[in-house]
Amino acid sequence: MMKALNSLLLFFLIPLIFSTTILILPSSASGQQLSVEGETGLIWFSRNDVRIPNDGGTEFDMMNLIGSEVAPFFRFRVNLSFDERHTVRALLAPLSKIGTGSFDEPIIFEETTFEANTPIDGTYRFNTYRLTYRYTFYNQNNWVLGAGLAGLIRDAEVALAQPDRSDSSSDFGFVPLIHLYVQRDLGAGLSLTLDGETLAGPQGRATDAALTFNYKVSNNWSMNAGYRVLEGGADVDQVYNFAWINYVLIGLQVDI
Repeated sequence: MMKALNSLLLFFLIPLIFSTTILILPSSASGQQLSVEGETGLIWFSRNDVRIPNDGGTEFDMMNLIGSEVAPFFRFRVNLSFDERHTVRALLAPLSKIGTGSFDEPIIFEETTFEANTPIDGTYRFNTYRLTYRYTFYNQNNWVLGAGLAGLIRDAEVALAQPDRSDSSSDFGFVPLIHLYVQRDLGAGLSLTLDGETLAGPQGRATDAALTFNYKVSNNWSMNAGYRVLEGGADVDQVYNFAWINYVLIGLQVDI
């Protein structure tokens, strides 16, 4: 119950704090442009390997439980550009998938051993909340190039359950990322954008990147479609978990 309440609180509180920060931070800047984006589509997993604890747990494929079938998703983002070269944005990206499956060997997960050849209910959650700053250092000849930093807060959980036993591993933490942005104007209101954030180190890695075609419908409305990949994981004493998640997306943006 407490985990559910904490997740619900994060779902509403963190985006509110981020959005407030966006609105207050550049209050004295000129040329402000505020926009709101919604993104939806379908996701599917190509990889989701789990071993918890890393030392002593059983490595298993979470896709045996949650499946590789497509599922809907939604993301919400608020952007504020100012002084032509600066952009601050806040992202809310919930992600969860549940399913049922079994394994042909016992699974040691956290402090519980789950029986072989017996249905196991699995839950995978990876909600993220992100604040990004980008500096546009080149904007001419139909190209826009930018770079910056992002702070990601993750609210993650892996949970297993059988009729007489259950266990879960949750992770709430902060991850710094490097932000990169490339856009090519194709003319006639069309553009191609590569927008991503990534970082890798000895303990793990994280990448969230999208390649999209964009179309400016009017002065205030634009839409996009493309592919996104969310990949990475951690290899530390407590947790081993690496996942690859694919997104086919469509999005709509309105300038306020």
